[in-house]
Amino acid sequence: MVLAGPQQAGDPAKLAAALLTSAGQEQPPARFVAGADAIDPVTAKAKELMAQAEASRELGADLAHDDAA
Repeated sequence: MVLAGPQQAGDPAKLAAALLTSAGQEQPPARFVAGADAIDPVTAKAKELMAQAEASRELGADLAHDDAA
């Protein structure tokens, strides 16, 4: 459910300040996860992707041509 106005969960002013702070960093994150309710699902997805990458490492890492330097 998406709420807008005074009933919405997030504070737009705080989001704007966080985005400006993030954008002003020397090395801002490639992806900014906004909202406490978003951190856990994003973390879970990242762990899932890391597990898939590790599971593919042995089979998927050595696919270059044999004559490649």
